[in-house]
Amino acid sequence: MGNILLADDRQESRTRLQSLLEAQGLRMVTACSLGMAVPMALSDPPDLVFLNMGRSRDQAWTVCQALRQACPRSRILLWVEGSPTDEDIALGREAGADAVIPEIRDLADLSRFLEPRFVEQSVACPECRTVFSVEEMPVHGARVEAQCPECGFLTGVLHHGPEAVAVDSSPNGRAKVLVVEDTKLFRAHVTDILAEAGFEVVTAKDGVEALEYLMQESPDLVITDVLMPRMHGFDLCRRIKDNPDTASVPVIMMTQVYTREHHAQEARGLYKADGYLTKPFERDDLLACIRRFLPHSF
Repeated sequence: MGNILLADDRQESRTRLQSLLEAQGLRMVTACSLGMAVPMALSDPPDLVFLNMGRSRDQAWTVCQALRQACPRSRILLWVEGSPTDEDIALGREAGADAVIPEIRDLADLSRFLEPRFVEQSVACPECRTVFSVEEMPVHGARVEAQCPECGFLTGVLHHGPEAVAVDSSPNGRAKVLVVEDTKLFRAHVTDILAEAGFEVVTAKDGVEALEYLMQESPDLVITDVLMPRMHGFDLCRRIKDNPDTASVPVIMMTQVYTREHHAQEARGLYKADGYLTKPFERDDLLACIRRFLPHSF
C-alpha cells in the first residue's frame, strides 16, 4: 500500500486512525477538513482515501464524487460512527466510494483495507485453458482485461479471482447481453440466470467500463443497475440512447433504491430506458422482460 490520504475534521478520530496507520509504517497525509482532500489528492494522488462523513454527509458526497473523478484509480472509503445505514451505503455508492464502513477503532478493523495495490495473479484462459500471470492488478474488486498469450482470448479478471466473462464474443449465434452492475454477487447472480437461459454474457462493473466496451462491440441488450460508482445508470442509459451507433440497443434498468412508479416513468421518459425492474426480482420476471425485446432468443 502506497500513499494514504485521511480527511477528518474531528481531531480525536483523525489522531487515532493516523496512529494506527503510522504504526504499520505506512506513508500518509492528513487533512483536517473534507474540503482540503481534493486539492491534496490532486497534488499527490493517493492509493487509499479515508473520508469521515459523520458530520456532513452532503459535503462528503460532493468531495467523494470529486475525488473519484480526479483520482479514478484510488480506493475511497467513507466511514461513519456506528454502523452504516442503508441510506449511507446508497449515498456512498452514488458518490463513487468503494465502500461505506464503520468507524475504525483498532488494527483488526483496519487490516482488511491495507491490501497491496499491485499483486501477481494466475489466470486460466477460458478458451484454451492456458495458465498465465497478470502482474499488475488494480485495487480490490476492480476488473481488468487480460489477454491469453497463446490464443489471444480476452477475459475479464477480478482482483483475487477471474470473472467468468468473455470480453469479445464467440460466433455462436447466441444473443449477447451486457450486464452492468457494481456489486459482484448480484452481477454473478444475473449472469448465471442469463447464461443458463442460453445468452452470451459480458459484464462491466460500472457505466464507464460499459461505455468502453460499447465503443468496440454492440450487444443485443443492456441490463444496468442505477446506483453505481463513477457513472449513474441513468447517465449510462442516456449516453447509449443518444449515440446513433447504440440507440437501437434495448436498455433494461434495475434498482433497489428508485422503486416508485414515477422513477420508472422518469427512466423511460427522460432517459429512454426500454425496461425497468426493481430488486429483488425473480428469474422469470427478468426473462419475461428480456423476451419483450429479444423474442427470438427463447
